[in-house]
Amino acid sequence: MFRVRLPKLKSLATLGRFRAGSLPLLRVRLVLRLPNLALHRPRSLTGTWSGPANDSSGPGQMTWQVTRSGTSISGDDVHDRHTSTKVTGRGTVSGTVSGSSLQFTVSVLAGGFDSPYSTCSASVSGNATISSASVTGTYDGSSSCSGAIASGQLTLNKQ
Repeated sequence: MFRVRLPKLKSLATLGRFRAGSLPLLRVRLVLRLPNLALHRPRSLTGTWSGPANDSSGPGQMTWQVTRSGTSISGDDVHDRHTSTKVTGRGTVSGTVSGSSLQFTVSVLAGGFDSPYSTCSASVSGNATISSASVTGTYDGSSSCSGAIASGQLTLNKQ
């Protein structure tokens, strides 16, 4: 929206006193209304995120230590699988951020799981929603030792 402020005239007769080329200087004030840029700031994922992760292989606790660079994240993943067996897996997490959405992959290579599963590897991929305090999403994948990993759900909170 543009607003133009014209000089105040005492009467229409005053307008007649100006000749062509001698009109008074008009001041134009331009007012721009920009969206709140804070609402469009990229979500910060850098840091530690931890919380429950449950899937067809059982419940556990997952912790990500990630760094964000542009639209990419990468970092370490540690998850305690099967609360009953206390087996820990150590791997990597990577992903792509778009607004408040995250597409991610978690991979644990052979040697990343505690014994007796140290020869196993696993990989899951999923989608999550990011807020300033949490990452909530779903995932599916597979394990070289146990097959399909399905119906995964995670809720990680910023630490």
